[in-house]
Amino acid sequence: MGRRAAALALAGAVLAAGCANVHFGSPTPPGPEPRSANAEEIGQVAVLRPIGGSAVSGKIRVLDRGDVASVLVSVTNFQTNAYRLVFHERGNCTSPNGFSAGAPWAPASSGKRGENLVDVQYANSESRAESEIRVRGLHATGPDGIAGRSVVLYAGPVVTIPRPDVPNAAIACGVFETARSIF
Repeated sequence: MGRRAAALALAGAVLAAGCANVHFGSPTPPGPEPRSANAEEIGQVAVLRPIGGSAVSGKIRVLDRGDVASVLVSVTNFQTNAYRLVFHERGNCTSPNGFSAGAPWAPASSGKRGENLVDVQYANSESRAESEIRVRGLHATGPDGIAGRSVVLYAGPVVTIPRPDVPNAAIACGVFETARSIF
């Protein structure tokens, strides 16, 4: 019987190993299919870096919504309540005062100047801004798009046009890049 007991033990081990991945009870609901390395594009996003001695950080995301763009703002560490969000012609944030970003920009179809494309915005009492702004005529990509451009945040309601080595109200800058789904 020693051999028979050993054979039964071996058969039990094989059976247990074969059932290791079998789940009893209700089936697991199917999850989303994994996406390829070329995940879906989801607008444009700019990661902000502080300039002008500020500590501001956050992201600005632009999503196309027909003839209107949704501008999603998520920013922290404001030293002031009112601020301006301005798109600039070049995707460059290397200067300490925003000059490298070029002139304020607005799509021709908006009928507005770059400094006034987005109304004055306000941070909350915790020095944060979380908002969605609808901008007519703006797009994430294409001729009226912000792809490859930059965004500069200015403290207060007035936009001071950046000049080389001249302090101004610029407090953060970010360059837009294609945003992608993480799924």
